[in-house]
Amino acid sequence: MFVFVAGAAFLAGIALVISIFLIQQIVFHSKVIIEKQSTIFRLDKNLESVDELKKNVRVLETNSALNSVKANSDNSALQTVLDALPDNPNADAFGASIKNKFVDTVEGLTLDNLSVTSPNSQGEETEDNDSKSADSSNTLSFSLEVSGSADKLRELLTKFERSIRVIEIKSFEIHTSEDKLSLTIQGAAYYEPAQNVHLEKKVVKP
Repeated sequence: MFVFVAGAAFLAGIALVISIFLIQQIVFHSKVIIEKQSTIFRLDKNLESVDELKKNVRVLETNSALNSVKANSDNSALQTVLDALPDNPNADAFGASIKNKFVDTVEGLTLDNLSVTSPNSQGEETEDNDSKSADSSNTLSFSLEVSGSADKLRELLTKFERSIRVIEIKSFEIHTSEDKLSLTIQGAAYYEPAQNVHLEKKVVKP
């Protein structure tokens, strides 16, 4: 009798262990199926957006406003968008662009001072700066001082206004000294870091 009871208890224990194992496997495979379905859903949504994205790109390629301000006639209209909002700060190139494409193209204008501050050289961030938006960190600050006649200074400001590159004039001051005017500009240009699109690998644990 004792042997029978012990054997029954042993079999019941084995059955319980097997039942727990099967339940764990069912739960685990359910998690895997849910994650797979979620991935399939996201991929389907992305595929549905492809045609709309292609359509929008074709529309931009024929956009008259973008084509009218191309830096080079051989460039596509989409290049204008990239020129307006580059994917990296490149402070040196921006400073050279201000000199070559703005100041030097206004005859009779003298460049007195130009400085460009890249994001990495604006000082360490404090805890108070943690609340700043992401856009504020994608900024190149610059200071420009030029001198010339009133008409030349006005022409320079007009060039900034019509610039393809997104440039914000935060403040400017005009000073008179002897027979010329001096213009000091504090401004900022913006850039948008490139976005990486990739598939992630997710491990589902039991």
